[in-house]
Amino acid sequence: MEACCLKDKEKDNDDEKPDYMVSGSNRIRGKVVLMKKNVLDFNDLKASFVDRIHELLGKGVSMQLISATHPEAAANGLKSRGKLGKVAYLEKWATTITSLSAGETSFTISLDWDESHGAPGALLIRNHHHSQFYLKTITLEDVPEHGQLHFVCNSWVYPAHRYKYNRIFFPNKAYLPSQTPELLHPYREEELANLRGSGSGELKEWDRVYDYAYYNDLGSPDKGPKYARPILGGSYEYPYPRRGRTGRKTTKTGQ
Repeated sequence: MEACCLKDKEKDNDDEKPDYMVSGSNRIRGKVVLMKKNVLDFNDLKASFVDRIHELLGKGVSMQLISATHPEAAANGLKSRGKLGKVAYLEKWATTITSLSAGETSFTISLDWDESHGAPGALLIRNHHHSQFYLKTITLEDVPEHGQLHFVCNSWVYPAHRYKYNRIFFPNKAYLPSQTPELLHPYREEELANLRGSGSGELKEWDRVYDYAYYNDLGSPDKGPKYARPILGGSYEYPYPRRGRTGRKTTKTGQ
């Protein structure tokens, strides 16, 4: 009799389990710390208002976990890469009022992660707002095989349409190349290629390219010979210094 009652009780407890527990998925809670554009740029006070309109239209800031152990189906000879989790959005952006003196703002996020995807190893972020924001840190709790997963980002995240690629962030954990999870290799290689740039084209403020050029824009030779200035760098006399490459068009005289 007691065994029967105990069995019925266990069955009742199973019925009371949340759907995400029964289906084998975990709910990962996270804290995101960032600085909004209107806090850092007093001349653009409309940024916060326009971003709230985008939120009401369903265009928020989305995040997806990337598996370090479970691959996406590879096609056309492409290298296998970590499987993407479900899309989740920062919560309560529209209702979080940020004063100009507040500085950092914290938001929460809930990510559904299927246990069959293994351990997450990176995070994909898309900003569907009108304005950029400065992303400082992301801290995820109760992450499978990790416990707490911390991301130190310190990066501007511009609206998604400004990029030709997805913004990927990796946790605050260093790997030797030989120890980096194989499924994260394609993401890290693409990130490195994005930072190196192609060496051509004009760079905009949202381009994250660490490329260098000579100081060949010190003068304005189109105005006349007396406005011309020598190029610093790249010669025997002036091998250095270097500046960040902008890719701006050359003067007519220099063409």
